[in-house]
Amino acid sequence: MSISNQSNKKQYKFKIPLFGSQNVGKTSLILRFIKKTFSTDLKQTIGTNFLIKDIEMEGVLLRLLLWDIGGQAQFSSMRNIYFKGSQGAIGVYDITKPESLLRLPGWISSLKKATGTIPLIIIGNKKDLEDQRRVSYEDAEDLAERLDAFHIETSAKEGLNVEEMFMEIAKRCYENALKIENNEI
Repeated sequence: MSISNQSNKKQYKFKIPLFGSQNVGKTSLILRFIKKTFSTDLKQTIGTNFLIKDIEMEGVLLRLLLWDIGGQAQFSSMRNIYFKGSQGAIGVYDITKPESLLRLPGWISSLKKATGTIPLIIIGNKKDLEDQRRVSYEDAEDLAERLDAFHIETSAKEGLNVEEMFMEIAKRCYENALKIENNEI
């Protein structure tokens, strides 16, 4: 969605939910990106929470509305409401928990019902726990390819690829918005 701000610079606002099983690091990824912090003492997200980050790309202001969606099963009926109006999305799994990757297609199915096709990134988080890895990079890459998604591994704890993955989803949302404005979609 395009809006103008006071300085007449074009500005876009993108709603981007982070979703996935509980305890995969969604909140930690957002806090690492926005506040450059990491804590092992975070409370579980109940329902949803969101934070805002303004960035500049190609001289254009982008406002990212990052929705942190709780991964507990009891909130699955609310997914449609949480996803509605999203311009991009980030699915997160834990590289030490195979079931967290296996649950992503269900989340993505709900996402597509609510939004249609939007830019999607799949994140393998907790790369700092490489010695405990139980999800192969290749398996996650295969899933991402089947879902037409970009895949990258991160560590919210160490900050590895966190900035890059948020910039990647912002870039994809911006490119998609330009295609929509130019009636290319």
